[in-house]
Amino acid sequence: MKSETRIDKQSSNPKGIGLQSWFQSNKWGYVASVSLLPYAIFKTLWALGVPIGATQKAIEDMHANMEAYSGPVFSFLYRYGIDITALLAIIAIFLALALVRPWGQRFPKWIPIFGGRKFHRWLLLFPAWVGGMLFTIFGGVSVIDMGLMGLGIKPSGNMDGLEPWVFMIVYGGFFIWGFTICLAALSYQTRTRNRKAENNQTFL
Repeated sequence: MKSETRIDKQSSNPKGIGLQSWFQSNKWGYVASVSLLPYAIFKTLWALGVPIGATQKAIEDMHANMEAYSGPVFSFLYRYGIDITALLAIIAIFLALALVRPWGQRFPKWIPIFGGRKFHRWLLLFPAWVGGMLFTIFGGVSVIDMGLMGLGIKPSGNMDGLEPWVFMIVYGGFFIWGFTICLAALSYQTRTRNRKAENNQTFL
């Protein structure tokens, strides 16, 4: 009886409830989706030839490299302002949103046979966890590296015609996406742990 009372007290603990709601919050998916928007915008503008945060020579070099090394399909898309890495960023944005929106648990209705059916949650969790951990490490190391350069502790590297603040925004976005997508994955994993919780989940 005492153990039951102790469990009830713990479950009614405002701090415990607050911590649980913090981990299960949908906000992490939204933060992750916004964090990659600057990168997608920069890459699209550069593909269109707009030198925002970059010199005109840097833009010309990017176009020359795409023509020489990216293959016929990607180089063709690049001529019309479609950068493959910007597309990948958009996919990552939708992955983040899928972890916090109801359509992130079902196949689209227009897909034959599977349309409208729930898919296995690890179809989202696996890329979210793997990508999140990799981007957290890569983005975090890059931000620290850029910070050391800014403080003069480490020699500045070759910026390839790009402004330093561009690197901070891009790599900072990578780190934020990685960290928050892991939290969004944890929230999604907690909410969908069993079928009953999944069916009763209310999305904001």
